[in-house]
Amino acid sequence: MARRFHTSKMLIPLLLTLQSLNAYAITDANPQIANKHLMPNAVRVQITQRGMKYFDNRLSDILGNLGVKLDEGYFPAMSYTAEKPINMDDFMDANPEMVKMYQQVRGLLTQWLVGFSMNDHQPTIEIGESGYVAKFSRFGLVTDELLMEALGKRDGAILAIELEVKKLTISTQSVVAWDTQNEFLGKAGFEDVTLQAADEEMPLKIRLPFYLRMNAMGGLEFEALEISNNFDSIPLGLKYGRLIVPQFAVEVNGKKFYVNNAELEKLFQAQAPMILEKVRGSIGDFARTQLPAMLNQKAKEFLGGSLEQVQDMAAPGQEPTDTRPAFKWGLQLQNLNLKKSLNVDLTTYVEDPVNSRSAPVKSHASRGAPTFNAVAQENYDIGLSVDRALINRVLQLAFERRNFEQIKQSDGSVLKLVATPLIDYVKTPAGVAVKPTETFVKLRVSVEIQPGSMFLKKTIVVDFDIIAKLRQLSDKTGMQMLLHSIDTDSLYLDDKYISVAGKLFKGKVREGVKDELKKRSANWATTEESLPGGLPLPPQILGIKLDINRVMMDPNGHLIMYLDYAKTGANK
Repeated sequence: MARRFHTSKMLIPLLLTLQSLNAYAITDANPQIANKHLMPNAVRVQITQRGMKYFDNRLSDILGNLGVKLDEGYFPAMSYTAEKPINMDDFMDANPEMVKMYQQVRGLLTQWLVGFSMNDHQPTIEIGESGYVAKFSRFGLVTDELLMEALGKRDGAILAIELEVKKLTISTQSVVAWDTQNEFLGKAGFEDVTLQAADEEMPLKIRLPFYLRMNAMGGLEFEALEISNNFDSIPLGLKYGRLIVPQFAVEVNGKKFYVNNAELEKLFQAQAPMILEKVRGSIGDFARTQLPAMLNQKAKEFLGGSLEQVQDMAAPGQEPTDTRPAFKWGLQLQNLNLKKSLNVDLTTYVEDPVNSRSAPVKSHASRGAPTFNAVAQENYDIGLSVDRALINRVLQLAFERRNFEQIKQSDGSVLKLVATPLIDYVKTPAGVAVKPTETFVKLRVSVEIQPGSMFLKKTIVVDFDIIAKLRQLSDKTGMQMLLHSIDTDSLYLDDKYISVAGKLFKGKVREGVKDELKKRSANWATTEESLPGGLPLPPQILGIKLDINRVMMDPNGHLIMYLDYAKTGANK
């Protein structure tokens, strides 16, 4: 059964690349976020040339995953009336013989038939409920950097939808036309109409290129470019159930002689090949000239503001009995460009509905832009970078809910945190081997300790770095942090926590604290103590699952992931 095909969905294929990071969360259709603390460029997506090959012939499947089916569709009844009457003289240059014949016939009828007159024509065309079925041999989305260079485009990206249809069948209940300025002429048309186009040997080919760029207001601009097609060469067939024609008669001395409509139908069938050629040419001209303008107008309506996606995010470390609402995290399209790869920059934010005044700390962000140069582009499909600002924002909000107040360990001991833990880059510990799906990070923590020493106050706060391994979960639903060791050289202990007795030899007191921390973390590397919660990475993009090719934390503070399409990489 054909499905209803809404106008808004017609633009979905053109905007596929903007549907980024459909992560492990439920999209909130009506989010209530009073104060958004934006983090520009916090997420960057790079789709390599190898990654784009995946879309060469899988676009239809991807759309199906998103609930859009394009191999069949339904259109409600529609009608079109010319904006103004048609002056036949306007067609003199294109069809001089036909216009001349029309003028002669019109003149003779006006001259010889008393009371006869005919106004300039203003046709109305009415098409009944319609549907189509298309058998695609190719349905792809490609980038076109050569066309960008030819058009002198320096920013944004040009993409193109490329279709090959080996059979297209369009059916409608009726196609009827009449002249609103000369209604006495009656109606003409067809009932139960079926138009068939293309076949195995000569499929219909359409290439629809479009240019996307971000404007100064943060909105997405869309421009459909010249569409190429082969309508002029594909086979075309027309079938109909009944021909609708006006009833003509000639009256002589009260005796009426009616025109034989059966003969009219024979005449039409004889002229059908010529008519189909005209239809073929009109469709091709429409696709090349009018369709881009229509798409541009629809895009302006559809892309009225900035593109934004808001989702729920489970608060890390939240207990099952905790009924507080999930965090809200949003993504806004910030920039896109096509330079060897398709690059998409996203602004993001994470907010707690019950803690709207909380703001991210600027110093918790990265120290520069990421670079995707650890793996050659031909060896992965998608590059994804996540600024530490985003991860630290999530940790901040979780800590402010007291979810991270304690890190429980298997031996029964507890690390009591008194400040937000902060993630950052660290070198891989010497002599430690890591898998491509693992990387090391450090967490700067402030821990409250009761040392039980006469040289220290009863309760002290110690700052230090926890070295942790970031590793993908076995079920590939996310990544978890495993405690590895404590970097005691990073220790900071304020003098105010040292007792009067301890101040006589503060250096030894601090060394004693370091020794205690070394003992506490001595077995972490083997016991694999894990921090509560996890990171929902890598995400699914457009419903496509991704495998980690390699993951790393770069010195500027970006978690960088080199990803492949799961099981069926783009070059496989």
